[in-house]
Order: sequence, then C-alpha cells, then structure tokens
Amino acid sequence: MSLTKQEIEKAVYAEKNAGEFPQLMQEFKKMGVKRYDYLVAEGMYRYFDDESSIDLPLNGKPKEVAAQSDHETIKAVVKRAQAGEFDFETFCELAGQAGVPFWTSDLVLKQVVYYDTNHQALLIEPIPGL
Repeated sequence: MSLTKQEIEKAVYAEKNAGEFPQLMQEFKKMGVKRYDYLVAEGMYRYFDDESSIDLPLNGKPKEVAAQSDHETIKAVVKRAQAGEFDFETFCELAGQAGVPFWTSDLVLKQVVYYDTNHQALLIEPIPGL
C-alpha cells in the first residue's frame, strides 16, 4: 500500500494544535507511515512507508535555521508545544531559531529526533500515545 497525498492531508488538517500530535501519529500509523521528516528551511514534509516516500508542503512554511544549535532551547520549545501553547508555524519558527534544520518522527521507534546543524541528534522525545 502506497501513501497518498489526500490521506496525509486529511489527517494533518484535522489537527488543531501541537497538543493533538498523539492523535495525528495514530492516524499516520493506520495509514502505514513508518516515519516522516520535517525540513525546516524548506517548509516541507517527507513521509516514508515500506516502499516509497512522498514530499508535501502541507501547512509548512520555510523558516530560517540558526547556524548554532541549542539543546536547551529546543527542549523548552518542545515542552511548550506539547502543552498546546502555540501552533505549528510558531513551533517551526522557534525550532529554526534553536538551530534545528529537521526532525524525524519515527512511528516504529516511537520517538521524535530533533537534529542539530551537523545532523547529530540534539533531542530525542518519545511519541506519546503510540
């Protein structure tokens, strides 16, 4: 089964704020999504299943990424997002300011990995509800 743009869009646009992330991950898992990357500077998602990948901009908007990555800043930003304090665009803006060029949500390992500008894991968070 291959991922479809329509299925992914429907699930993403049903999410109201970052606090609904666990429900979105459940939907993705049902669709066969194994993992997805979010590329901050490009404002682009890359979804992977067993046999293919699909790039979608969805609600992403390109954001500047700071040259220096900061573990404490992204940790604080993630905590605030999990509390539903702001929307996805604000989250991306703040992640960029923390020097995070991309993150991977791995539905198999049940974790989100935020990477630094050297592509090293900066922060690893469990995905709630999986």
